[in-house]
Amino acid sequence: MDSDSSSFIDLRSDTKTRPTPAMLQAMISAELGDDMNGEDPTVNRLEAMVCEMLGKEAAVFACSGTQSNQMGLRAHCLPGDELLIHELGHIAIFEGGAPAILSGVSCRTLTGERGMLTVEGLRGKIRANDQHLTRTRLLCVENTTNAGGGHYYPLDQLTDICNWAHENGLKTHMDGARIFNACVAGGYTMKEICAPLDTISI
Repeated sequence: MDSDSSSFIDLRSDTKTRPTPAMLQAMISAELGDDMNGEDPTVNRLEAMVCEMLGKEAAVFACSGTQSNQMGLRAHCLPGDELLIHELGHIAIFEGGAPAILSGVSCRTLTGERGMLTVEGLRGKIRANDQHLTRTRLLCVENTTNAGGGHYYPLDQLTDICNWAHENGLKTHMDGARIFNACVAGGYTMKEICAPLDTISI
């Protein structure tokens, strides 16, 4: 690698990735339509493809992972609610306080090895039904764990914590910014890892 920045690939972040000529040509020649009215064929195909891939009934295209995470939180929570999340979770520490700013939701952060939660670590963390307390409404996980060292949830561990959440009246949301990497490393499919989740951001 020499000092010429055009002669090497920068893998620090997906924000460093530059489109290839073929990618640029695809953007220029893409069919267009009003996606607000469901008339953009490219967006429609993308959303349908994601539904099939994840085994979910609906998908919506968003501009960023942070936006799609916050859409998921807003779908499940009301102002004054709280969510449970690992203390290193992207939603809790890297999204500029968006749960509080956009949805009036507080993050109750929990510990766990390698950025991952367990049923044992979740037990006893749902607040009592009391007018003085926030309502615990949502469980959030991240796969792979960014600040947790890039580890992936084993399928049985994720299924167990999602089952625990649902049994206790909570919804589940995954920040799946690197979910394709997790599938490769964990040897599971997108449908398998998304089955116990109510919403997924990719």
